[in-house]
Amino acid sequence: MNMSAASALIEDRRLRILKSLEEMMDRRLNEEVLVRMIAASGRPIDIDTLRADLTFLQHQDCVSIEKMPRMHGDLWVVNMTATGERVASGVQRLHGVARNLMF
Repeated sequence: MNMSAASALIEDRRLRILKSLEEMMDRRLNEEVLVRMIAASGRPIDIDTLRADLTFLQHQDCVSIEKMPRMHGDLWVVNMTATGERVASGVQRLHGVARNLMF
């Protein structure tokens, strides 16, 4: 299978989202912290791109999203599911998310 560079970057970014959630004891982060963590790992991202990736991951049952009301729009709080944990650890493969290769 031939993968474009753009597809590879998208899949890698989605894996980085799951790996960031995996680092948390409660497997939970809000979108503002996630944006900073993903950007700090060298993957450019903005809130709209993050939300698109989170929506994709939610449809794949990797995360659940709580929308917390606030003055200037909702704050998304993201919880990792058991499926998300399996994908992040490399136990389960999911099309659209880079495979976690353990070296």
